[in-house]
Amino acid sequence: MARGPNRPATTLWAVAAALAIVVIGAIGAVRAAVTGADFMFDLEEPRSALARAEPRVLDPGTPRLARRVVLIIVDGLRADASQTMPTVARLRTAGVSGTATSHYPSWSRPNYVSILTGVPPQASGVRTNRHYTPVVLDTLMDRARAAGLRVASASDNSPLPVLFLRPVDPARLAELEGVDIDLMLAADPDEERRMPAFELRSAFDDSRYAPWPGGVVGAARAQLADGAELAVVLIGAVDDAGHAEGADSPAYRRAVAQADLAIAAIVAALDLTQDAVVVVADHGHTDSGGHGGTEPEVMTVPLVAAGAGIQVGATPQAARLIDVAPTVATLLGMPAPGHGLGRTLTELLAAPAATATARAQADRTRLAHTEAIVAASRRQTVGRVLARRGLRLAAAGAVAVILIGGALWLRRRGGLAFDARTAVLGVPAFFVVYYLMLAALGQRFSPSFLPARGHIAFELAKYGVLGVVAHVAVGWLVLRRRKTLAERLALANGNAAVGLLFTMTPAMLLWAWFPPPYVEVPGPRMLVIIPAVQVAVALYAIAVLLALAVEVIVFFARALDPAARLVRLERAAARARHQLGDPGAGPASSPPPPAP
Repeated sequence: MARGPNRPATTLWAVAAALAIVVIGAIGAVRAAVTGADFMFDLEEPRSALARAEPRVLDPGTPRLARRVVLIIVDGLRADASQTMPTVARLRTAGVSGTATSHYPSWSRPNYVSILTGVPPQASGVRTNRHYTPVVLDTLMDRARAAGLRVASASDNSPLPVLFLRPVDPARLAELEGVDIDLMLAADPDEERRMPAFELRSAFDDSRYAPWPGGVVGAARAQLADGAELAVVLIGAVDDAGHAEGADSPAYRRAVAQADLAIAAIVAALDLTQDAVVVVADHGHTDSGGHGGTEPEVMTVPLVAAGAGIQVGATPQAARLIDVAPTVATLLGMPAPGHGLGRTLTELLAAPAATATARAQADRTRLAHTEAIVAASRRQTVGRVLARRGLRLAAAGAVAVILIGGALWLRRRGGLAFDARTAVLGVPAFFVVYYLMLAALGQRFSPSFLPARGHIAFELAKYGVLGVVAHVAVGWLVLRRRKTLAERLALANGNAAVGLLFTMTPAMLLWAWFPPPYVEVPGPRMLVIIPAVQVAVALYAIAVLLALAVEVIVFFARALDPAARLVRLERAAARARHQLGDPGAGPASSPPPPAP
């Protein structure tokens, strides 16, 4: 324990210091919990710069290549898994066999938007599955309806159609930012909060949600029989199996086989001499289940096409999901979505050279417009972020100085004490267990290694519970031989102060360095580290509170224990005799005999 000007531990100051630490820890825990819970929502941009701009719709006037196009999205289908699908294999032989690259973050809602608008997550503002407002970007459906084509969707995943809701009155487009699609989908939401104050319409002429076995196939075939010319079909069972069991599991392989049968039933309703089919996925899965990161098995997805307008034997060149929308638009002879950042995959099309040239020129003109909007928005946002970062760094530094100064002052008063042994054992217990749990469970600091589809922070919190238990247990063990409440509590306070400082400092630095609005989504490692650190603060504060509660319980238990009270009285009497020079105090407590 430190010597010099620091006072010995006293009960009054130890209790006061404990209360101060509990208050500071509670504030830090609440703040960290709120920041961690808001993190994924903060990544979202309800209405991006592109969405606020008029779409650049350019009609190159090329001929229609297919009577209709069926775009099948198999959610969560890995490229290698698609090689085991007999129906998809026949489509490969009859048309195009290749792969496309998904877009980071490799979650579903961002890449549904990538496929249907040609805009990647960084520019669309749809960064996670927590995006809760309708997307007002120009879509394939908007272009098809503007061209007088009938558009349909069949899905067993409810967010797909509601992501693209539109106001009946176009003048109310900006008000879509206040519409929460997740509340609308909730089982029993508050009616007043659920419904917007204006009417909405679907981007599809016919949108069917059929989450029962065979439902998607039946819905899609009925829509094709009704004359749908652009049909978007979403099959979600493969993704469900990936999350539940992982991609290296019999359940995933069974789901892939079922998806192949569904594709076969849909293709059977087409005439591939007049119609075209495109099969793609939004992302893959890790072997253990999960996606969101940049792992090859997550980012590489199948891209297979066959039928009218498709060049047999062609291979896509560096294809991305944002290239699907302009390519489908070309097959239907209509303009590409006007906010898109993708290109027409002309190498896949059985079309005259003039068509490829006209489409490429239209792409270049559109891209010059959309890329300029994205670049200008980025410059403006970077300026705001840098200004906010400076203010936050200053605030974080001030808080750190105040906390360190307060700890030193309490140490001088006897409210805090430090001991190397208790600190080495007591402080790291939570962190060692927390991060070892993450490592042991396969967490490589990528969102892909969180198999559940929940909020990242909430998933990480599950791993920290054992760390809280370890902290409380180790804290009790290292302090159990300390005799007085003041000594025990002062040492517990010291450990808590050091631990909170080590926990809160990186949390404050991350809070300062990554302020919203997010110009770009942090990389996969930071996408996990940021909420992991915030979760650590919240859980460590809880651990500190519980550890200090244990000390208070020990204090009252000893205060009320007759045997412990008798021991304290005997020690007090021994000290009094020692001070009076009473030889009856015994050899252990008596002063040395006087010199002869």
